[in-house]
Amino acid sequence: MERSSSNNLPLVDSHLDLAENATLFGRDLTSSVAEIRAVEKRAAGQATVSLPELERGGIAVVFATVTAGFLAEDVGEGSEPGSAVYRTPEEAETQALAQIELYERWEEQGRARIIRSVGDLDRHLRLWRHDRRPGLVLLMEGADPIVHVPDLPEWWRRGLRMIGLTFGDTRYGAGVAGGGPTFKRGGLTPDGFELLGQMADLGFVWDISHLAEEGIWQGLDLGFPRVCASHANARALTPTDRHLGDEVMRAVAERGGVIGLVLYNGFLDPGWRRGEPTSVTFDEHLRRHASHIANLCGWNHVGIGSDLDGGFGLEESPLEIDTVADLYRVGSVVPADVREAVLSANWLDFLRISLPQTS
Repeated sequence: MERSSSNNLPLVDSHLDLAENATLFGRDLTSSVAEIRAVEKRAAGQATVSLPELERGGIAVVFATVTAGFLAEDVGEGSEPGSAVYRTPEEAETQALAQIELYERWEEQGRARIIRSVGDLDRHLRLWRHDRRPGLVLLMEGADPIVHVPDLPEWWRRGLRMIGLTFGDTRYGAGVAGGGPTFKRGGLTPDGFELLGQMADLGFVWDISHLAEEGIWQGLDLGFPRVCASHANARALTPTDRHLGDEVMRAVAERGGVIGLVLYNGFLDPGWRRGEPTSVTFDEHLRRHASHIANLCGWNHVGIGSDLDGGFGLEESPLEIDTVADLYRVGSVVPADVREAVLSANWLDFLRISLPQTS
């Protein structure tokens, strides 16, 4: 797929850790990727994402994460950088609020727009045609920053619209983090059931990514109305509990949800190992995952949730990726008649049925 054919198509990426990379790891995302690489001088984990690259690549809408960082008991007290570690719910809340403040600052500076409603989305897409500024839908990844369930309306007021209950374990449920071949047991806690109920009432979207499968089924059985997987691949092809089984994917699709394909090599090819000369490509590896999900659910439930720079970098990404501006290349591995849907329309349609009509 040539870039010229996607220039005016508003691409959607349903998972990028923008603020986390800035507030917890000190990366200046207002710089170009080339400038970031020159400053950091990394041999591994080289940057692929920045605001200028989102503009250059025509990525019009991003589900931008709000996170707590990493729980000290999971990563150890000496984990570096210390700025990325939290120990209490209150510290998690502080980290997450700092990320929302960064997104608000980018909006004030004219670098991005926060999308809180369908009205905001439509207005943003009209403006994007002229200025290419990315629109941000705020997604909390791991709900530890929500100190008390009754705090949820305040998070809504600050612009949060999507919540995933876990990364690793939180007090809301059992999380699988990066996954493993031994499937984790455990599901929602009593607080998790209460949080999901309040999320449903307020209008939040529930992102099932990183939640143990028992917890996913518990939430689905509650009849939660707005469900997606912002970034997950097919467990049938990458057999760890980080990814989704066929029945879960069908259930998400039956509820009108979309599944965002992750572009991390280890999630596309289970045989890939860091430092080994194994090439992961869209044509071979991403195509298999996309086709598997589409065969189960239909192409209208497949999107991109790249997670680029979400704990991995250039060397851990498929050969077709130099920066996030190369996302349009995903279109080359899906049938021509569904390219616009996978790159753009599926997630936009999901947002239009999931977000409130007005802010």
